[in-house]
Amino acid sequence: MKSTIKKYLSGRSSETEQNELLKWMRTDDHLTTFQSTKKEWKNEIAGQPVSADLQEPWKKIQDRLFGQMQTELQRTRRTLNFFKYAAILAVLISVPALTYFLMQNENPPALLIYTTVAAEYGQISKVVLPDSTVVWINSGSEVRYNNQFSENNRDIELIGEAFFKVSENTELPLIVHSQELRVKVLGTEFGVIAYPEESTVQVILEKGKVELTSNTHSSFRHEMKPGELANFNKEKKELTLSNVNTELFTSWKDGMINIYNLPLNELVLKLEKRYNQKFEVDNAIKNLPYTFTIKNENLNNILSLMEKITPVDVVQSGNVIKLKYNSKKVPKMN
Repeated sequence: MKSTIKKYLSGRSSETEQNELLKWMRTDDHLTTFQSTKKEWKNEIAGQPVSADLQEPWKKIQDRLFGQMQTELQRTRRTLNFFKYAAILAVLISVPALTYFLMQNENPPALLIYTTVAAEYGQISKVVLPDSTVVWINSGSEVRYNNQFSENNRDIELIGEAFFKVSENTELPLIVHSQELRVKVLGTEFGVIAYPEESTVQVILEKGKVELTSNTHSSFRHEMKPGELANFNKEKKELTLSNVNTELFTSWKDGMINIYNLPLNELVLKLEKRYNQKFEVDNAIKNLPYTFTIKNENLNNILSLMEKITPVDVVQSGNVIKLKYNSKKVPKMN
């Protein structure tokens, strides 16, 4: 395989050879072998003149190969045993530089591999990170970390909602990046809600201690206490704190959703993620409050209950469920 790698690095490999190399690099620990062979090849060509005609086609071939690798790796999925879940995919974001760069730079940066764990709508994912931190990822969310995680960083990028049970490491704190807000921890249990379409980022602390900082405002810093909910307004750049029953915000990781005095327009957002179903809500009922707990109930049972206790009609229209106001219904009192 060394000869195939060197042929590829020289820009002389065929499409068939490139595809074979792609498959080989996706298995076992072959990326390490690839890096070692690349370094060996670089040393062999050091001092040789570099043809200008070679550099451009070589770059195009590399871009194509690693672009194809990224696409293929994104299709890789594995089933996790905790619920039914989602995907783990490795994405290469660092590609070999041009031949000239390799010759001039004796210590090029290591090839970074990013792992993304995602939960599609209607699913929940659970993953144990290399440092033994356990992460639950809610529907429509993902976390991302690189192959140097737990060695010289414990940085995690979050889109959506996740709950973290962090393994303690006093020398290397774990940092969760979620848009403008950073959550820095040593060892604790907390949740973060940071969906891009929502106007706020929320952090719920169950145990331990976390420090909140900002990616854009160096002076922003706050230390949370257990039982606190931090609500950061992304538009106003304002942080508000309140004491809450944390179980109301974190029980989703155990398959439960606690709804407490939640307006209908916010409730349907949770139902969309939980059941992978699109809703439309009449303006007249968007502020109707609901309080109940969802565990193993199917969506039809929940909608039937909503029709019984509130002036709502449920109408299926194609792939969308429309919640319409019915003035003839009188809500039943508990």
